[in-house]
Amino acid sequence: MVEGVYKNSTELMNVHGVPFYMSDIVDICLEGKLNLFLKGDTGSGKTQLARDAMNLFGAGVGNASYAANVRGARGMDNKGNIAISAAEYFQEDKTLFVLGRNDMDTRELFKQINFGKLPQKRTYDLEHIVNPDTGEVEWYYPRFDNGTFVYHKLSEEQARRVKSSLEGLAGTSADAKELTSKIKANLFVVDELPNCVPAVRNQLFNMFDGFIEIDGKTYPFGNGYSIGIATGNIGQEFTESSNDLGRALKDRMHITVDLDYFFPTPGDTLEIYSGNINPRVDFSFKGEDKSEEIIKRHEALMKSPIPLEKLLIVNYLIQGLDNCSKGSKRRMKDSWPTGLTDHEQGSDVGLVKPLSGRAPKSILAFSQALDEVAIRKGASREVVEAGKLNSMLQAYKFVSAHSGVLNEAAVRNKYDGDHYKAMDAVISTTTARFRENSEAIGAGLEMVESGETDEKVLSLYQGRWAFMRDTLKKLSELNKESNS
Repeated sequence: MVEGVYKNSTELMNVHGVPFYMSDIVDICLEGKLNLFLKGDTGSGKTQLARDAMNLFGAGVGNASYAANVRGARGMDNKGNIAISAAEYFQEDKTLFVLGRNDMDTRELFKQINFGKLPQKRTYDLEHIVNPDTGEVEWYYPRFDNGTFVYHKLSEEQARRVKSSLEGLAGTSADAKELTSKIKANLFVVDELPNCVPAVRNQLFNMFDGFIEIDGKTYPFGNGYSIGIATGNIGQEFTESSNDLGRALKDRMHITVDLDYFFPTPGDTLEIYSGNINPRVDFSFKGEDKSEEIIKRHEALMKSPIPLEKLLIVNYLIQGLDNCSKGSKRRMKDSWPTGLTDHEQGSDVGLVKPLSGRAPKSILAFSQALDEVAIRKGASREVVEAGKLNSMLQAYKFVSAHSGVLNEAAVRNKYDGDHYKAMDAVISTTTARFRENSEAIGAGLEMVESGETDEKVLSLYQGRWAFMRDTLKKLSELNKESNS
């Protein structure tokens, strides 16, 4: 779906027999309403890819879809055609591009002063003079008295009450503030996010959560549908400080992709540099506004039921990967992984922590969207139905590789700093464990379908699979209630 200037035919993954590329990752994020952080060195194409994604939502003001419908209508004169051309060029404002700066105030992007609402001088007002004898200010109010326009002196209390009433009628400068059209944005891009100091990054929390706070009130973006794409790289060699994004902001980056790892192929770079030697990001490409189609697909995705198998898989990543010789990795806190046995430190027990926070929902949304994109790319629903584990684990890879769940020391020492290779190792082990326990998992699913609890089946789950006992009990109860 994403078309434009960015070119990259390097395969990121193959799911359901279908290859996926960088443009497909953007499509998955748009359909799943997942924020995306494009990490990469200068010139890696991250800004261009973000810009191409913006073209799917149009830019400017107007209504291009209306223009397309009425263009060529019978009886349209030359002036009408000119007007329609203008409407087609200036599309509805659905995107926002922000360059990360240390002086940025995000709220100023969404509010403006309507000078037509500024307080005007009132027709009847209090007039004041300074009494030369006493030096005090005296207030007078204009009124007609027997056909004559005269000023009546007011007491201090009367003046206070009249001024208060007049100010209430006229309003204040605060009443002249209003939201800009940017609040309608479905997609916003923050370019070079890591260059912002932490105080500025903190302002972006709400934006990546889909709303802005102004004067104590919250306003949702895009009528409920919005995603954020951020670009940049981490580390002092790339930014003006060694600050990381910070856990809170990184947590809001549902998907992080390292474009240096998935670099364009030699054929791509030949095409890129033989066709254009302009070193700047190309903002001239103008694509078709597909926002309605994207939002409809997202809404349909949110209504589709999540398969039971996927819920069990995500629970394994939350609960099963928490199991270790000490009981729980979470409870070990900072003593993980050094406090583990030598055997555990050499396995996935010492390589990866369990999921927490927003990650499980991001993985489910990514997997569901990935399946739908795969079907549009030619995969059959039967193949997709049989490939739930692969779909979930590939979603797990792209959600978690740069989320902080990996043991960084192990990634450096054993995988040469390659987070994706480390995730592939976790996925390989997880796939093997699911295959080894396929019969027990199948028995558990049959028990859930029956709506009854079978202790013989529940006794099959030990160690890191012990979480299945409580999980299956709960699912059986829910299934029994839904069928009653």
